[in-house]
Amino acid sequence: MSDRRKALVIAAGSLGGTALLVGLVLSLGGWAYQHRRSSLHDGRLRRLVAEHPSEDRVSRGVLAEPGNWPIATPASEVELRRLVAEWSPARVDEVVAKSRKWKRVRVFGVRDVAYVLYFDDDGLLRDYVLLSR
Repeated sequence: MSDRRKALVIAAGSLGGTALLVGLVLSLGGWAYQHRRSSLHDGRLRRLVAEHPSEDRVSRGVLAEPGNWPIATPASEVELRRLVAEWSPARVDEVVAKSRKWKRVRVFGVRDVAYVLYFDDDGLLRDYVLLSR
């Protein structure tokens, strides 16, 4: 094998190895970002449920943050299934089961996730499901 050919093989191998490492770093970084984002929302909702605030207080608080929006509450179980399937198809059964347990369901878009919040007969927050695409 000539020196020129060896240099070419070494350069190609180095570039391939570097590309592989860059791809690995970027995919791990993306995973870490998604995990952190999800854990922040989940922690926020867990603390909120522990307080059992009123529906009005929760709605005002969530909507006070820029970029958050209310999502129309589905009028039927079929519509609820359809809405949840758009966000997190694997969580449809969980969301529907909780909607049967609690009187009122409210849904909010918060950046790139959706909060499905469940309120009891007294209008107090009792449970949640966090949906992400």
